[in-house]
Amino acid sequence: MSRPLETQTQKIESAILRWRIDHVFFWLTYAWTYSVLFPLGEGRVQSFVIANGLLLFHALVAYFNNDYLIPRLLLARNYLLYILSLGLAIVSVCFPLSIVVHIVVENEELQTLIWSDSFFLFLIINVIFTVITTMVLKLVKQWYSDQKTTKDLQQEQLQTELKFLKSQINPHFLFNSLNNLYALTLSKSDSAPEVVLRLSNILRYILYESNEGYVSVRKEMEHVKDYVAVEKLRLGMGVTIDIDIDDAIQDDPVEPMLFLTLVENAFKHSEDILPEKRFIRIHAKSLDTGFRFLIENTFSPSKRGSETGGIGLENIKKRLNLIYPNQHDIKSSTADGVYRVDLIIKL
Repeated sequence: MSRPLETQTQKIESAILRWRIDHVFFWLTYAWTYSVLFPLGEGRVQSFVIANGLLLFHALVAYFNNDYLIPRLLLARNYLLYILSLGLAIVSVCFPLSIVVHIVVENEELQTLIWSDSFFLFLIINVIFTVITTMVLKLVKQWYSDQKTTKDLQQEQLQTELKFLKSQINPHFLFNSLNNLYALTLSKSDSAPEVVLRLSNILRYILYESNEGYVSVRKEMEHVKDYVAVEKLRLGMGVTIDIDIDDAIQDDPVEPMLFLTLVENAFKHSEDILPEKRFIRIHAKSLDTGFRFLIENTFSPSKRGSETGGIGLENIKKRLNLIYPNQHDIKSSTADGVYRVDLIIKL
């Protein structure tokens, strides 16, 4: 129990330290600027010391405004009471400010002006300027903090949604793969051992490697080849399967399970077609600005258009919108009993 408390205490102490450093730096810089613009001492050092003393009164109003008036009155839209309270606070510090100036300033000509209306107005304007400056800095800092929090929440939501979408893919893919193996074992096919080996590679990729973040396009294509090989063994020679994967494909990082899911969909949604009329074509090529993956498969025209792509395609579109916003182009079409998906990703 003590360790979490110690960690929390350390975080609080670190935040307080950062706050102190930021605020001390601001007031020292502000005092130096004030002493240059309004030198009230005999030299730079004396003017700087006097400026620090005068700005203590400015700081009282500034912190009162930032920490109390803004959150309780301004943000609550109680504008009239906010203006009255701030005005009263400014006027209240101007009287002691006049006394301090009268004490520390040795210039007799300036001392004669201290109790005049013009000098009092000068002090009010000075304090108002300080209050506005600190208020703007606080609001900008708060806006930046809110933006960062919003961005962090959006990133967290993005990761959560991606994990959910991946959790939909993996069991679905595993179920179909086991069905393929089951069909081969029922027929006592000699290809079953090779299918087990290839499925093992695919499942290792799905369950482990695909959860580590991005994978290389080359690795994704290797597992596409494995999956196609498994389907060829299962379906036999009756189905036409053409696969053309560019040998020049690089190791650019890509979101895993995008192309593999498209291939799975193509095989799944062409099952109603007679073997001799059934085909799947896969074309993958590197582009100057990214990667293109084109896949075509026969399907039954009696099926509704929304069913040809299935959940897998909708899942892919959601993931693309989350991971590659404005960096991808995916088009799907049906014509003459052929379903076509053309995906281009800028990598």
